[in-house]
Order: sequence, then structure tokens, then C-alpha cells
Amino acid sequence: MKMVLIGCLAALLMAVNTCTGKEEEGLRMVIISDTHLMAPELLKEDGEAFERYISYDRKMLRESPQLMEEAVEAILMERPQYVLVVGDLTKDGETVSHLMLRDRYLSRLRAAGIGVLVVPGNHDVDNPHAVEYEGSETRRVPTPGAEEFAAIYEDYGYGQAIARDTASLSYVVELSDDVRLLCLDACLYEENSYEENTCVTGGRLKDATLDFIREQAQAARSADCRLLAMMHHGVVEHWKWQSRAMSDYLVEKWKKRAKLLRKLGVEVVFTGHFHANDISERNGLYDIETGSLVSYPSPYRLARLNGDTLRVETRYLQGTGLDLPEGVTLRDYSRQFAKDGICSIVGSMIPAECPDSIRSSACAVLGEAYAAHLAGDERMSVEEEREIDKVARQLRPYSWKLGYIFRHITRYLWTDLEPADESIEIVLN
Repeated sequence: MKMVLIGCLAALLMAVNTCTGKEEEGLRMVIISDTHLMAPELLKEDGEAFERYISYDRKMLRESPQLMEEAVEAILMERPQYVLVVGDLTKDGETVSHLMLRDRYLSRLRAAGIGVLVVPGNHDVDNPHAVEYEGSETRRVPTPGAEEFAAIYEDYGYGQAIARDTASLSYVVELSDDVRLLCLDACLYEENSYEENTCVTGGRLKDATLDFIREQAQAARSADCRLLAMMHHGVVEHWKWQSRAMSDYLVEKWKKRAKLLRKLGVEVVFTGHFHANDISERNGLYDIETGSLVSYPSPYRLARLNGDTLRVETRYLQGTGLDLPEGVTLRDYSRQFAKDGICSIVGSMIPAECPDSIRSSACAVLGEAYAAHLAGDERMSVEEEREIDKVARQLRPYSWKLGYIFRHITRYLWTDLEPADESIEIVLN
């Protein structure tokens, strides 16, 4: 009888812990990135202006509210202690989109007892591209500056910070008695230009912010706390040539910054920005990039930190509530959406004298490679390798340089760098 009572008591305690989120498996976090929420009222009238934006974009903006709704429901089922939102919260930093994200979605997580922590992405602050659409016309709408951004998300990181950087929107929070999170802002919104209508994509950690990082690393060591980090821009290359071909998706001087973070005791950085579900490692620093909710394949991460072991798994949205064509899944729809977006960009780079058949082949081949990299754990088949070489040869008579670049970038997107992307267990030092 005594053993039965002990067993019942243990089961009851487990049930209570589950209901309060205090599970035995340690610190539970959900990571989402690049939510790019677009408030529906920004689309006053669908038409040429918005279609033009979408044709050169890879984000399912019309579907963003429903995808965010599904993400919230999924997160509530996961019952994490924290949700980390790794930048690009909105389409283009519209204040109305920020308020919608906070009041309609993040507030429900907070009401359920889940801590929500955000950092800005390059789209989120003082963005000249914050507009509403009406037919063929666009009109600028309000977008928050840095201090207004922090005020909007007062209850989503900034008000819980144990330290704030005076030079950026970076801060530190305590996730538990022995774990702290360094929330870094590497965005260059001060360099955005309303006159030139430009928004800077790249990122840089300011000298003053580097000093802040050093100070907080020392404080974490003194308190005997493990230090994790999150930031929008990558700090480790996720495919060969990324720093040469698309350097704006890595923080400036990324090798030095990665070396500094690792030296200061940071072993894991949660990132986003490129919309790919990819994990890369350099000299003991793991850059865990989470793909976008509004891009193929609409993933989110579940991370469990138990002692010295970090287990990361990937979940995917299913498109619940979306009005998709009959028999078409969200993965099918979003994959084609991503490939079409890349095709628009690649097509504009190919010389006009190049035949349409070659242009179409180049778009299709690079689109497949891009989609494979977004999904993660990509593996290039022999047939795909042959098709890449074939299209590269076809491009060379029209542009030798383009053929060379096409061949290498497409191959590198298909070549997954270690470690695995979808599921991984990391033993921390």
C-alpha cells in the first residue's frame, strides 16, 4: 500500500509540474524567427503595388496572420517556459503590425505564463519601407524608433532585463538561476534613409555593444551562470561562400565576433534572417538558425536545456485555417512560393540575350537548391549535380562570370555544413 501511495504521489507531482510548465527535463524554449507579420489593414486595396512587392519577395505576407495564429496555438501546446523571437517581427516595421503582434498573439503566450523575449530584425525599426497599399499606390505609415520599439515590447524582454546596452537595443535576461540570455541587436536602422528609400539589410555589433557583451559575460561568470545568446544576423557561415555572395546575412567581421563570443563562454547563438532552418558550428560556437514562419517550410524550434545537454528539435506549421487549393499542403504551397521568388530575382540577373529556355532552367535549378537549403539537412543527388553543371555550361557563352558563380552557389546551397539541422543534441562545456 505504501508503494502505491508513493507512486500516486509521484504521478500527481508530475501532473502538477506539467500544468505549470516546470517539467523535469530542464529549461524549455521555443524559438521562432522572421514572423514578418503584416497587419491586414495595410492592404487597403490589392493591386499592382503589392503584387510588385510580392513578386520579388519570398514571404507569405497575406497568410502571415493565420500562420502566426497557428504558431501561437502550437506553442501553447508545447508549454515552454520561454519563447525567443529572433527578429524581423513585422513586414517592414509598421507600428500597426508591431501592435497587432503584441496585442493579438504574444499577449496570449504571456497570459499563459510563458515568458516572451524579442530582439529587432533589420525590418523592424525606423523603416522607410513601412507603407500601406492601395491599388497602384503606396503611402508611408508610422514605424517605431529604437526607444518606441523597446516601449512596445516592454513586457517582452525590455522590462525584464537585468542589464540594457545604452548603444543598441541589446539586453540580458535571466532564464533561470544559472542560465542567462544575451539578446543582441546588430541592426543598422540608424543608417536607413527616407530620402533614398533604403533599408539596410546587413548587421554590425558596435564597439560599445561589444563592451556591453564583455561586461555581461564577466557578470555571468561571477554569478556562475551559463550564457546563451540570440540575435537576428548570423555569426557563423551556413553555406560556403555565404560571406562572399550574401554577406548582409552575417554580422560584420563575423569570424572575429564568433571568436569573441566563444572566448567569452557563449556556445550557442539562436539566429534567423536568411529564413533557412540550418545549424552551423565554428570552433565550438553553434549558430542555430531558425527558418521563417512565412517561408518554406514554416518551422519553429523546440530547445531543451537540461544540465550540460541542449536538445534542439524542429516542428512545422501545417497551414491550419489557410485557404489552400484542394490537395495542396502548406509545404507544397510555400515551397513553390519560395522558388517563384528566387526565379524573379535570378531571372533579372541573366543577360537579356540569353534564351528563355536557359533562363527558365537556371531559375528552376537554383530554386531547387534554395528550397533544399531552407528546409535543412540538404543532400545533392547525382542528377541534380549534373543539371547544375549543364545549366552553368549553357550560361557561360552569355556570361562566363555568371556561369561560374551560378555553378558554385547552387552547389554550395545543396551542400549542408555540419552538424545536422532538424534535430541535434549538443553537449556543452
